[in-house]
Amino acid sequence: MRLKKVAVITFHRAHNFGSVLQTYALQKFVQRIGQENGTEIDYTVIDLYTTVQENLYKVFKPWRNPRNAVKNILTIPHAKALRIKHGKFTRFVNGRFRLTKRYISEEELKNDPPEADYYISGSDQIWNVRAKDFSSAYFLDFVRKGKKISYAASMGPLKINWADYDAESCASALSEYAAVSVREQGSADNVAAISDVKSDIHVDPTLLLSVAEWRKVQSDANYHDGQYILLYCLEPTKEQLAMAKSVSKKLKLPIVVLRYNNKNDMFNHFVKKYDSGPEDFLAYIDHAALVLSSSFHGTAFSLIYHKPFYVFNGMKDNRIASILMKTKMAERSLESVSDTERVTLEAPDAQVIEELLDEERQKSRLYIEETLEIRNTNQMN
Repeated sequence: MRLKKVAVITFHRAHNFGSVLQTYALQKFVQRIGQENGTEIDYTVIDLYTTVQENLYKVFKPWRNPRNAVKNILTIPHAKALRIKHGKFTRFVNGRFRLTKRYISEEELKNDPPEADYYISGSDQIWNVRAKDFSSAYFLDFVRKGKKISYAASMGPLKINWADYDAESCASALSEYAAVSVREQGSADNVAAISDVKSDIHVDPTLLLSVAEWRKVQSDANYHDGQYILLYCLEPTKEQLAMAKSVSKKLKLPIVVLRYNNKNDMFNHFVKKYDSGPEDFLAYIDHAALVLSSSFHGTAFSLIYHKPFYVFNGMKDNRIASILMKTKMAERSLESVSDTERVTLEAPDAQVIEELLDEERQKSRLYIEETLEIRNTNQMN
């Protein structure tokens, strides 16, 4: 077997279900393509895990900040569950990824970068310059030798006002890539706004694996024999929570939430499963009677599992709007409480979803084969 060393940088340490699951998916997809083409892929995830990132996901934040002190006091009743969740994320990352040594700063990574033949800027919002933990390292500025590519990298849900950011440095970094792949049209537009670099659009890595593959990963978590609504929002607004409660009342189903970090959903009667890890997230998606979300990955996994789902304000988010338009499901975006009157438990058309995913998986496969130069010429048409 031929051997190729591939190193990927992404948001693999974020305590966000989508972040760790997309990291896992790209790893599995690339390794499988290599195996099917007679190439052994020595695949590693670059463990850039700064102190800033570590503090973002601690159960208790640094107390010296007054705002953090208030948050920590409010966290105390849920501390046990959140520690369990923290442990599940840590075990998932350490157990399912092949990591490099830990780098606690950009400087450390630049001084001693891992060696590889190919470097990939992986998916998620790693190119979102607004993010608290954004780093130029996600543009592979530490690479000394090797081919740079990206796969479904995202610049976030909004158009970037580049006058407020270092557009010149980002453009210069992009020009050094052999191939640039972004996750949605909005990111392609942001790339075009600052450079002449051509970018291709590919689906998020989570969509590259089949439902059967994800079910091998998920836990046996469930609630009320599946008679529940899973509400998955990263930062739900009051209006979005009002929409969720309206749907719950209409369908006479309880609401299960997995994420704790928002004052708006603190005082409610939702079923709180704050001890959930990545494997549990998949299970709660799979077993839910309905999924309500404002999250890109909440939408993606609803499609993968062919679940009845609706997205809050989905058409205002270019990442979610892109996938809803591709699957012809724009009507599953809810813009106001009045829109909840049309919510049903009808599942989306599985055939439409699978036809789209088959097409996108093949497109992504060809891109990976070509950019990593692992395509078996004997299999070419």
